[in-house]
Amino acid sequence: MESFSGDVKSIKMDLKACSVSVVAEDGCGLKSTGYTGDKKLMPEISFENGELTVTQNSVGGIFHGAMAINKPCLTVTVGKETVLNDLDIKINAGDVSVSGITADWFSGVINAGNLSVSDGNFLKAEFRIKAGNVNFRNTNFNKAETDVKAGSVKFDIEEDFEQYDIECKVKTGSVKAGQDISGREYSSKGKNTNSIPNSIKINVATGNIEIGQM
Repeated sequence: MESFSGDVKSIKMDLKACSVSVVAEDGCGLKSTGYTGDKKLMPEISFENGELTVTQNSVGGIFHGAMAINKPCLTVTVGKETVLNDLDIKINAGDVSVSGITADWFSGVINAGNLSVSDGNFLKAEFRIKAGNVNFRNTNFNKAETDVKAGSVKFDIEEDFEQYDIECKVKTGSVKAGQDISGREYSSKGKNTNSIPNSIKINVATGNIEIGQM
């Protein structure tokens, strides 16, 4: 796979069967792209006018074997000084790990797979997970909305827990906010004095929610 680098403002992915790792290292801009796994599942990458676009053709019958044995994974590395306009990741099957990234907008849609986000800063984020667990650690959001059909959500808030408006609901499972376990729902108004307060909204159909400083 050709590796791409240069000034980057937008990253968009639409993948059928591939895990993704988006990480930051010293510097700025897009540092590199790399892929490991079955060549038949190798995504197509284009990089023009500051936009990195990643797509994957239909994987057909090789999906299950390749995911289980070769574990296809795409790695995108950007500089720590980079502020993305948007990070948009859509995956049918595969895990997503995002570490050290700063972006105005972060969207993640996963049909089957886990989402892990750490050491990041995002103005607004929206996540839709059909089956998989979600883990946020040391990451700041001005506004974040997460919907999970089947799976659990852990949200480790780096800032003061009381700086957020929080709304959590589960249909089957429980909510733990700080040291309090509050059944299937939890809500609180934050002490943030911004005209538009920071907010976190989490809905889980089947699974648990744990939110606070862990």
